[in-house]
Amino acid sequence: MEKYHIKLTEEETELLSKIDLRSHHSNHEEGHAAYLGNREPILALLTSLSARRAVPEVRLSYWNDPNYRSGRIKGSRKGLFERNGCTGADIYTHPHFLVHLRYFLFGSELPDDVIKAFEAKVGNPEWVSSSDIVPIGNAARDLTRRYGLDIADAPEEFFKLCLDMGLGLSTAESVMRSVKQVR
Repeated sequence: MEKYHIKLTEEETELLSKIDLRSHHSNHEEGHAAYLGNREPILALLTSLSARRAVPEVRLSYWNDPNYRSGRIKGSRKGLFERNGCTGADIYTHPHFLVHLRYFLFGSELPDDVIKAFEAKVGNPEWVSSSDIVPIGNAARDLTRRYGLDIADAPEEFFKLCLDMGLGLSTAESVMRSVKQVR
């Protein structure tokens, strides 16, 4: 949904057109060629976005703040790259960074109909209270089932959507936990 896309300059749009944003390739050679071709444009795009502070603060927190990540291993998403020996510019050109780059640029990777239905259920995020968390989580879980979303990815994508909508971190975590219960 373009509502959550960040506005790019002409130069940034041109750089983006040179980036292969796919996470999976049909073979190793194709993947390696994409990795080599992505290095320069990714770094140039991120430099431009950073210079004009175009990436929303909540998305940067998602990347940098350990509180925005749950899991067995503690640390931020960026910290996990560093923990695995990937540092500096290599983090941003690593193929596993592409999922984060897509989030920086486009927001959650949920179908538009799911986003619209979830937004309708939430209403004005400023009015959401703790008593709304269970019904909002149930709605996200129901949408996951109704649209046949991948249960491995849906919890994280709803978490991202909640953050982008302006819901608090604890609400976003509750929604994510609710979606994880889908069987």
